Amino acid sequence: MDPHRWERIQTLFQQAVELGAPQRASFLKTAASGDKQLLAAVESLLKQDERADSLFDQTIAQVAGPIVNSSSQSLSQEFGPYRVRELLGEGGMAAVYLAERADLGSLAAIKVLRDAWMSPARRQRFDLEQRTLAQLSHPAIARLYDADSMADGTPWFAMEYVNGVALTDYCRQHESSIEDRLKLLKSVCQAVRYAHSRAVIHRDLKPSNILVQSDETVKLLDFGIAKQMDNSEKPLNPTLTGLRMMTPAYAAPEQIRGEQIGTYTDVYALGVILYELLTGRLPFDLSNRSPSEAEQMILHQEPEKPSVLAKMAFPKVLWADLDVLCLTAMHKDPERRYASVDALVRDIDHHLASEPLEACGDTLSYRIGKFVQRNRRSVIAATLVLACLSGLVIFYTVRLTTARNAALAEAARTQRVLRFTLNLFNGGDLQAGPATDLRVTTLIDRGTQEAANLNSDPSVQAEMYETLGEVYQKLAGRV
Repeated sequence: MDPHRWERIQTLFQQAVELGAPQRASFLKTAASGDKQLLAAVESLLKQDERADSLFDQTIAQVAGPIVNSSSQSLSQEFGPYRVRELLGEGGMAAVYLAERADLGSLAAIKVLRDAWMSPARRQRFDLEQRTLAQLSHPAIARLYDADSMADGTPWFAMEYVNGVALTDYCRQHESSIEDRLKLLKSVCQAVRYAHSRAVIHRDLKPSNILVQSDETVKLLDFGIAKQMDNSEKPLNPTLTGLRMMTPAYAAPEQIRGEQIGTYTDVYALGVILYELLTGRLPFDLSNRSPSEAEQMILHQEPEKPSVLAKMAFPKVLWADLDVLCLTAMHKDPERRYASVDALVRDIDHHLASEPLEACGDTLSYRIGKFVQRNRRSVIAATLVLACLSGLVIFYTVRLTTARNAALAEAARTQRVLRFTLNLFNGGDLQAGPATDLRVTTLIDRGTQEAANLNSDPSVQAEMYETLGEVYQKLAGRV
């Protein structure tokens, strides 16, 4: 078998075996992407894993499971004052139940750590999530109600039950406009910003952890791998942490590399969520990719601009801003991203108000374009008034110019006629003046000669010839 394909089968098997039965089928169907042979190979491994009879073939959890389950099943129906109604979800680390508090008639989500005795690190993370929720009180974050342990020491805590739909599913089902999607994301950003103000980094932001309720309010869930900013503890197994404690499609490059994370890591995830809200797909297609291939794509490949992939009709000038919002939040270099979630929120507000983005170059043409968008009616009215005034100015300027040119032309014509007349009587000699015996025929002959010199002014020349011709005719009649 091809080593790369075998690596892919192993990776899917390791990921699927950590999931509960309800999530496993849908996970494999999505991950296999129609590759029936791949799906069959992974399912075969899972079946073999479930049928393992030898003690050496079984994991510690499988050996101890019956013992733990037998002691906890009788207690699993009640958690303090809460009575379980149904299983909401199950993962490799915990199970979540819908429970009712009989004395108050209220619902809650009960999260129970599975196999708590097996892994001190898992219990430590569970306790950290509990402490994190205890210090967070925000309308868009699911609240912690209660916490305790079962008789066998298994820890659990009760939190606000959120009856909602995953963010991307909600927007797709309701065919939400871009403006509505941005407003929903802004609510998520405000919750994340609040968590950051309490020194909490979520580290696993994704649509499935963001539920939208029927009243269009959002709730941020699952702080299971959240990190305190002042918590310097190192994971026991960086490789295992990299594989299981994050969702690669929404993970920032620094998470993939195992480097230090910060608030900018959540900013990246918010950028990916915005990208998915706008385009209906993730920036990187990690299906049918080995972990190393997925890592290379996230670290080195640049995503397409959302405007290229989006199917929703929206003016190009506004898509330019959405491209900036997404790609700035998702920049591979943390220093080139939005400096904080608050900066991202400000630019979302700027876009919704048709104002210049802080992340965009502060060019004159960009600001003028934004000003026109914000004040379209006023700009159109002012443009019409300016056009009318410009038309009037041009009209009267043309008229005045025409009149002035006509006056100048007439003055020049008069000067030429005057010079012609002087030359006619003086014979071209201004000092000598007209002769005492000057005759009419001589004047006419001179006039003909002078008129021949008026080639530069055909209209005056024509008039002179016409006048001289009339004089000739009159003289001829007298003779």
